[in-house]
Amino acid sequence: MITLHQLRIFWAVAHAESLTRASKLLGLAQPSLSQQIAKLEESVGTQLFDRNRNQLTLTDAGKFLLRKSELILASVDEAMAGLQEFTEGARGVVSVGALNSIARVILPRAMRRMSKVFPQVQLDVHEVSPGEALELLYGRRLTVALVAEDSIAKSNVSFSRFDVFSDPYVLAVPKGIDLSKVNDPWHDLPEPERKVLNSCIQFSFGTAHQRRMEEWFQANIPNHRVVTQVRTYEVALSLVQEGLGVAVVPALTARIGGVADFGVQLYNIDLQDRRIIGLIPSQYARVEPYATFIASLEQAGSEVEIPSVLPRPPFVKAAGTTPGTPPRPTPAKVG
Repeated sequence: MITLHQLRIFWAVAHAESLTRASKLLGLAQPSLSQQIAKLEESVGTQLFDRNRNQLTLTDAGKFLLRKSELILASVDEAMAGLQEFTEGARGVVSVGALNSIARVILPRAMRRMSKVFPQVQLDVHEVSPGEALELLYGRRLTVALVAEDSIAKSNVSFSRFDVFSDPYVLAVPKGIDLSKVNDPWHDLPEPERKVLNSCIQFSFGTAHQRRMEEWFQANIPNHRVVTQVRTYEVALSLVQEGLGVAVVPALTARIGGVADFGVQLYNIDLQDRRIIGLIPSQYARVEPYATFIASLEQAGSEVEIPSVLPRPPFVKAAGTTPGTPPRPTPAKVG
């Protein structure tokens, strides 16, 4: 007899693809996971995983059971979510994970709308990276994740998606540095401002994002050097505000709240917009209060006001163009 507990463990291990990661997702020790998988394989009479050290690959039987387990677990979760509505005085908890820069702009407006329909619902906010948000979703410790679409691999996500908002990537520079007429930073900027422009504040948000930012800097500010590595947009913008360098950030991260902004100037740089999406297990998307929460997020996203963005500086290459002449060497004193 297969139990729901075994199915949940199997489902998490199948998505994690390793016992180490599955152990982290489920909060269970690896020996316990191994025992549960072994018991499940004994129950069904066939091997579900091919094992290579700590890596696990589904067999054909495992792939079949994964499809069925997703349907079974979704039905159970949907039933439990629906039954919460019949619990006297309780409407449940909505757990949502997002970067701080997304949460502070979207969640207050969404919660205000939702509270008009479900005043008893609690919002449990987790300020986490996109990768951590996915792990918490797979571990069933989050209901909704708000992430940038380009920060996740589409092939690795098996949740319902919905659009929230989009904002452009911009170059954040300190107040007082005017790039509107700069065709060549080497000639058109005084040395102190040129040094700031050549000082790159870099993010550690994942390989794909970091590579894209490095390519942009190499194409447009080839003499730059990385002066600081950060993990939040807020820290990056604070460093820019102090005149310590420049950073490429999504425009909305420069908004502190309401109409207050960081003390920086934002320039259009012709990069593809950041698209923020919501991820939710499909069984939750169809029942309350989650359906109302999704609608509230979508409405809040449509009302977002982008901070003022200045036109693209002349030296920044338009999208789709290739770098021009090789960069001239930079003296050490320029940085």
